[in-house]
Amino acid sequence: MEFAGTIDSIGKNVTGLKVGDRVFGASWRFGAHAEYACVPAEGSIAKMPYNASFEEAAAIPYGGASALYYLKSAGVKSGQRVLIYGASGSVGTASVQLAKYFGASVTGVCSTASLEVVKSLGAAM
Repeated sequence: MEFAGTIDSIGKNVTGLKVGDRVFGASWRFGAHAEYACVPAEGSIAKMPYNASFEEAAAIPYGGASALYYLKSAGVKSGQRVLIYGASGSVGTASVQLAKYFGASVTGVCSTASLEVVKSLGAAM
């Protein structure tokens, strides 16, 4: 469902994107593992961070979108303490970073092999 690539063509009413832009997003249906994909310009696609690879950008939509949804649903805000179980997975790593961004104190739970990665994202262990 997730993808990253370069825009080959756009619809006549699309604004803010142009042919050649490096983008990433989610099709929210199967079929993103193809040479070409057609997705709506609104809500499904964004310009890639300038320093991200296509592989890194393609990993953002699922974990990042899920983490943002759940943290906002929980009302996470500055001064709160948050426990993130599975802090080294796709949703977990995004959750650690977003919770820190929101000003929360984050404790992460993960395997020993992932301790340093999760700590580097800002979680206490």
